Amino acid sequence: MHEEHEEVIHYTSAPGLRGIVTGKTIWASHAFFLNDTEEVVGFFDRVLPILLKPEFERYWKEVEDLPSLAQAGVLSGEEAFNHYLKRIVDAFKEAELRAQDHYVASFCTTNDPWISEHGLLSQWRGYGLDGGYAIVFDSVGLESLLAEEHKLYDEERLMWADAQYRMSELSDVRDEQVLEYIQKAKDSAYRYFKTMNIEEKEFESFSLLSTICKHRGFEEENEVRIVVSEPSVEAGPAPSNESGRPYRKAHSFLRDGVPVPCIHLFEDQKLETLPIRRIIVGPHPEKLQRKRAVEILLHNHGIKATVSVSDTPFRGR
Repeated sequence: MHEEHEEVIHYTSAPGLRGIVTGKTIWASHAFFLNDTEEVVGFFDRVLPILLKPEFERYWKEVEDLPSLAQAGVLSGEEAFNHYLKRIVDAFKEAELRAQDHYVASFCTTNDPWISEHGLLSQWRGYGLDGGYAIVFDSVGLESLLAEEHKLYDEERLMWADAQYRMSELSDVRDEQVLEYIQKAKDSAYRYFKTMNIEEKEFESFSLLSTICKHRGFEEENEVRIVVSEPSVEAGPAPSNESGRPYRKAHSFLRDGVPVPCIHLFEDQKLETLPIRRIIVGPHPEKLQRKRAVEILLHNHGIKATVSVSDTPFRGR
């Protein structure tokens, strides 16, 4: 569910850069602690009602008797329709939040050569107050590591996908796989309306779509993300683990005094290096000194990658 990208860019701070280079891992943070406050829930709150409304309308017309609330005069017409649709969407949302914890590692992509060389201003504003860094990864190399990663653990899902910013506007969705999952969600919902029952495997489409749905306000980032879905703390692991593989370890780090749950991708692969192609040193008064420091850091850890400085005239600190 993603386009072919030769490179993907991960923006981070100085401690983040050092941790990735020395630890040979990438930290995927719990979705509820990302910069987008609508991660996962935005799909259920904004997008799913739009996607399901035509299916619910079809079901509504097929019902021989009006729902009991409408019959009793409590609700009628459009009010009753919206009431029941909201109840159903809320039920799907609650089921998803109870079932899984999602961890996300985010990367930007671009077709603009200048941005590829100097970075995206919005990201420097986010990470560059004291000088940010952009780690440019080889996409094929990362995908290869993810394939190996999937063999190590028993987990709900591990995927590499483009964020979708216009999912509620089907005419703007270009990814055929995403369109397929949207149709599966609509079909599953219609069966649920008729039977009030949904199989666990049918709910997968709702879960998957919720983890790649993004608010269009973030669209300039052209994000591609690694999403790891694990059984939630509340739901717990499946009763049987036929794979014999272990579950992932959950870690945490402090951000503004708050512990943020995360997982460390590739930590058990015992890698020599990560597939890093380039490092861009973000805007900073001492960016040339920082470039030299990064070159030494990479050399000491056996990483053959070029280091450049951004020409973006952002003042930073």
